[in-house]
Formats: sequence, C-alpha cells, structure tokens
Amino acid sequence: MNAEGLINVFQAVKHGSLRQIKNLKTGAQGIAVDVKGDRLIVQVEKVAESWAYEDCE
Repeated sequence: MNAEGLINVFQAVKHGSLRQIKNLKTGAQGIAVDVKGDRLIVQVEKVAESWAYEDCE
C-alpha cells in the first residue's frame, strides 16, 4: 500500500467504515480497526496486530 492508500484507510476507519487488509509478507488477512502513525492496527480473528502499511494491500 502506498501513502495515499494509508490515508484512505485512515479516513475510512475514523468514519466507522471497515476495510479488509492483507499483509503481503505473511499472507494474513484482517480488518483495519485503527491507524497509529504509519502502522495499521488490524484485527485478525481475536487478536489485534500492528502492521507496517508498506507490507499491506
């Protein structure tokens, strides 16, 4: 994901919209629940994980 994609996800999450995110390094998928700086907080099953936005699509 590029910086523009991160901004779009950030705006969507702040307005209550859920976004499906895939980590390209691990293959894991989850729902973006927050953005902290340049990291996405992603709910994967019952665990929240912090992913670098560059590793995601």
